[in-house]
Amino acid sequence: MADASGTGGIAWKAALVAAGAAIALAPPAAALVAVIYRFPVPLSGYVSGFAGAGTAAVASLFYLVLGGAPLLGILAGAAGFAAARSAKGDTRRLWRRTFAAAACVALLSAVALAVLEFFIGPW
Repeated sequence: MADASGTGGIAWKAALVAAGAAIALAPPAAALVAVIYRFPVPLSGYVSGFAGAGTAAVASLFYLVLGGAPLLGILAGAAGFAAARSAKGDTRRLWRRTFAAAACVALLSAVALAVLEFFIGPW
């Protein structure tokens, strides 16, 4: 049965693409957050600046393996699905919005890890 909005299965494809893109963009997002602010590295503390960007990217892989990948995928998938539904059939707009949503979810997730200490205390 076709989707009532006329997008068919493209919204689900966009959700999968957004999930994969957000997971792939997590290390660069962590590096960017480390350059601008700081990023927590497991068993080490915080890193910041250009010197800590590579370490932050590797630390984000640790967080992804530890269970962040499914959460990031679900959040980005929902954002990609919503972006696809809002594109209303314009394929070019659909994919731009999908990748923008994935990048935003990856960046917001990295920022959330960077400021988590303010909400749960030192860890």
